[in-house]
Amino acid sequence: MKLILDTGSMRFQASGGFEPRLDKDGVHRRDKSGSTNLPLWAVKLVAWSDGDAETILVTVAADNPPKVDQGQFVYVDRLQAMPWVQNGNSRVAFRATSVLPEGNTGGSK
Repeated sequence: MKLILDTGSMRFQASGGFEPRLDKDGVHRRDKSGSTNLPLWAVKLVAWSDGDAETILVTVAADNPPKVDQGQFVYVDRLQAMPWVQNGNSRVAFRATSVLPEGNTGGSK
C-alpha cells in the first residue's frame, strides 16, 4: 500500500546530501516499481510540522540528484509512505517524486 502524504503544512530540511541506495552486493539499486529504471538515491530529511520534528529517509529515482547541503530547506514533491513488515516489526519507507532545494522551480512544500 502506498499512501500519498499531505505535506502542505510541513517544511523539510536536509540533514545531508543524497547517497546511492545500494543492494546487499553493493550495486546501485534501480527504480523497478516506477518503471523508470533510474538509479535510486536517498536523503535524510527533518520534517517540521506544528513545532515538532521527525527525521525520515526519503528515496527518489533520478539520474543525478540535486546537490543539497546540511540544514538547507527543500521542497518534497509527492511524498509517499509505504508501510511494510519484516520479522514482525512494522516499518515505513518514504519515497518522493523529487526533492529539490528551496528556490528551484517545481515541487511543493
